Amino acid sequence: MILVPYFRDTSNPNWTKYGVFLCDGGSSLWSVDDKATLASVKKLLKENDFPLLNLKKVDGVLYAEIDTTKLNLKKFYLWSEVPLGSDQDLWRILDIPTALWSCPVFNEHYIKETGLPMCALKPLISTV
Repeated sequence: MILVPYFRDTSNPNWTKYGVFLCDGGSSLWSVDDKATLASVKKLLKENDFPLLNLKKVDGVLYAEIDTTKLNLKKFYLWSEVPLGSDQDLWRILDIPTALWSCPVFNEHYIKETGLPMCALKPLISTV
C-alpha cells in the first residue's frame, strides 16, 4: 500500500508550499505492507520523526498529513540536496504561486511538470 506523507503550508498568502515525502532519491513513493493497520502506520511515522496531524486511507492510498510546526526538515534530505541517482529518502517541496493555482491551465501544466504520480499530488489538488 502506498503511504504519502505530505504537508501543505499556506502561511504566506502569496505562496503555497507543498511537501511530499519520496523514497529512492525521489523516484518512488513510500510503501507499507497492504495489511498494515492505521495504528502501525502511525507508530512508523512517529518513529521516523513525522509529526502526524491526520491519517486517511483513500482509494488504497494512505495519506499522512504532517504538522509543519513540529516537523524538523533539517533531519531530512531535500530534493534539492541529493544528486540524481541517489537512493536517499527525501522531501520534495513545491512552491506554488497562490494566485496562479486557481488557473486551470497553470494547474494542469504545473502538475504535469512535477513528474509526480497523481496520488502524490492529490492532497495538493483536493482535500483528502
